[in-house]
Amino acid sequence: MTKTATPHTRPYSPDAAAAEQVKQWHTPDLTADAHRQETRTNALNMHLPEARQLHTAPADEELSVQPLTVDDIEQMRQAAYDEGMAQGKEEGFAKGYSEGREQGQQDGFKQGQAEGKKQGLADASTELDALRAELSVLLDQLQQPLATLDSYVEQELVQLALLMAKAVINTEVKTNPKVILQALQEAVSALPLQSDNVLIKLNPADITSIKRHYTDTELSKRGWQLRPEPLLQQGGCLVETSSSSVDRSLEQRIQSSLEHFLLLADATEQAAGATATPVADVPESPAQDTSPELDDAPASPPPEAPPHD
Repeated sequence: MTKTATPHTRPYSPDAAAAEQVKQWHTPDLTADAHRQETRTNALNMHLPEARQLHTAPADEELSVQPLTVDDIEQMRQAAYDEGMAQGKEEGFAKGYSEGREQGQQDGFKQGQAEGKKQGLADASTELDALRAELSVLLDQLQQPLATLDSYVEQELVQLALLMAKAVINTEVKTNPKVILQALQEAVSALPLQSDNVLIKLNPADITSIKRHYTDTELSKRGWQLRPEPLLQQGGCLVETSSSSVDRSLEQRIQSSLEHFLLLADATEQAAGATATPVADVPESPAQDTSPELDDAPASPPPEAPPHD
């Protein structure tokens, strides 16, 4: 490989004529160009020198560090204390408010529940008292018709028993002549002793039965005077003297028997209520026979009929 020889360049050295011309050259005036540059604007209509100043970074100022004094340290400490105090107060207030609110809600709920329960019981007690009073009034109103109904039913039962007794007795007195004989004996026995001129009022059918057992001589000997009374039911009689009278009519005998029965039933019921004896333990009263043969007056055997010739 061959090397190309590089010609050696020698510095330019002007001749005397050229050197003279260089000495006579003057620096051109650039002020006009600078003035022209100051009047030029950019796209934002700002002069170029002002735009260059805006983009030129200001020189960094020298920082001067002053030593801390006691007041500065105290202020810094107080500021840190105040900041910590404020932060702790804020956090403590938030925590305390949350815990206090929760505790307050629990306490308020318990207290409200207790007061509400107490108030509810008081209101319920008042309402129960009012309902109890209304129920008592309703029960009283229900019992009054029942009591009236009981009295009505009792009266109806008495009337029914009376009708049944009359029906049975009427049948008995028509088929058994001993009924009128017993009634006559009881009426005469109730008269005062040594009563003369006895007037005996009878149903016409009973007069026939009496005369079958007593002759006219026997009747005259006893001082009995028979008088027919169509209004009297068969089986009864009215006995009169100058000083007294005895009613042994059928109606009176039936009424007397029923009154005796009702009085006995009332006495038994009152005794059972006073001793608080159960109804099943109350002894039953003996059955009362409403027939004239078993009346409340002591029954004596009818007088024997005198023998007929």
